Amino acid sequence: MLGALRAQAPAISGTVFSYQSGPLGGVTVSLVHPVIGRSAPVVSAPGGWYYFVNIPPQSQPFYIEAYWGSQLLFRGQVLYQGWPVQVNIPLP
Repeated sequence: MLGALRAQAPAISGTVFSYQSGPLGGVTVSLVHPVIGRSAPVVSAPGGWYYFVNIPPQSQPFYIEAYWGSQLLFRGQVLYQGWPVQVNIPLP
């Protein structure tokens, strides 16, 4: 059934980048919510892009975190209420 093979749009997506180096691949990105917990992490692609799908809409914001190994490099907030959101992550 071809109709069942529908592509799902990313709920939260963006690019990890450095102002000095441009897009950064290999950075681990996670979502953390105070009620529902931590998402499975994703790793940014060589072009720096990342995305999350199947994220349940929430009335409280998620924290979005970026790690290199175990070192936290970025922590910000994103409110996801069911519409696609783009969050670009600047790193030093």
